[in-house]
Amino acid sequence: MDHPNRNPWEVADDPSLTTPKTSADALRALDHAHQQIVAGEVAELIAITSAADLWEVDKTVVAEGMERLLTPGHDGTPSVGEFLALEIGPLLGISATSALARIGEALDLRTRHPRLWDAVICGKARVWQATRICLECAHLPLEAVLKVDHAIGGSVGMLPFSRVMSALPGQITAADTDLARRRAEAQRESRHIRVSKIENGSVGIWGIVNPVDGIRFDHVLTEVAKTLPTQSDTPPSNDLDRRRAAAFGIIAQDAFRKLHSEQPLLDLSPLDAPELATPPASNPMLCTLVVHMSADDPAVAPTSDAATGVARVEGWGPLLTQQLPEFLRGAKVSVRPIIDPAGIRPVDAYETPAKMRFAIEQRNPVDVFPYGTAKAGRCDMDHTVPYQSGRPAQTHPGNLGPLSRRAHRAKTHSKWELEQPRPGVFCWTSPHGYQYVVSAAGTTRITAPEVALSAVAV
Repeated sequence: MDHPNRNPWEVADDPSLTTPKTSADALRALDHAHQQIVAGEVAELIAITSAADLWEVDKTVVAEGMERLLTPGHDGTPSVGEFLALEIGPLLGISATSALARIGEALDLRTRHPRLWDAVICGKARVWQATRICLECAHLPLEAVLKVDHAIGGSVGMLPFSRVMSALPGQITAADTDLARRRAEAQRESRHIRVSKIENGSVGIWGIVNPVDGIRFDHVLTEVAKTLPTQSDTPPSNDLDRRRAAAFGIIAQDAFRKLHSEQPLLDLSPLDAPELATPPASNPMLCTLVVHMSADDPAVAPTSDAATGVARVEGWGPLLTQQLPEFLRGAKVSVRPIIDPAGIRPVDAYETPAKMRFAIEQRNPVDVFPYGTAKAGRCDMDHTVPYQSGRPAQTHPGNLGPLSRRAHRAKTHSKWELEQPRPGVFCWTSPHGYQYVVSAAGTTRITAPEVALSAVAV
């Protein structure tokens, strides 16, 4: 590869990166750029696995919430400290959950696919190609996946990748035929409401519909499913999927029977005259509808043709405020205004009052750890300055923020530091000195530690 020891700050002075004057120049520039991308991917991969090898967890300390060992990879891969992902995630601009997956993928590749690892390190195969193969083989035990790696590891980078992926399912089946048979049986038992082409003797069902219809249909499926018997030997989440699929069949069979007996399929009113439709007596759906409006928002005048405001159905997505009459027809509505968090008075108790928590969740709708993705409603409500018994007025919006459980434990039991200079703005410093600012607008990396900066300048 060209210039393996190039100082990244010298890129602007590299004549090979100026605008090409001929097609030959353009091709050389393309080759150079591609080689740099491949080299960067390999360097990143090696750095991740090295960090996993070198990360130390104090196993002598036993306390609730302390760092645990996790195995983010699959069969045969080593365990790592769970807080490693909290350091790596912000450096890569991804969530801690995604970072843990990246660590697992890197360890899978090195441990379970040694031939493929060598091909990646030598630049013959791309990291994304290797990752796809690793994910396809994730369910295999170590002994079986080594057989797959021996069969195809040397082909990646030499054959078109589409040919490698076409051959992969057969190699996976041959590596462990008993497992393949069990998976095929499980696939036949998996029935849910999504549709695709026939695959392994089954189909799936997908749909894109009017959001109101989709939410109502989802509700109907669940309500019908509740009336069907459960299976005690099936995990609850899987059993609910099975019953929802059965509910879909009941609805489809009823419509099919009516259709072929010349009965009215549905009592429909004209679509362009919804006021003629008979509204249901009540709408039992439980949804939280959030509408942000200001005095000059045209949406506050629902009779105006200019009404173009947006409402958000939590857990589902946005609706135009013009669609609200249809969505709310027949529903029992409870109006709960969002109070400006700055106007909420502090309390002396450790627990966050429901009104205060709701306002904070609207201010910071996701985990306030760098690049966090967990919804605020599923997070712990963390005191930025730790709560101390006996001190008054510690629980207030300027000292609270939603944190996922892992990030919360890392803040409590490791060397992460957090400040909240303004309500809703969170300044983090990692144990290794990297600094980030998190707000509702997202995450911004501020600084790197002095050692890292001086190393780059060498």
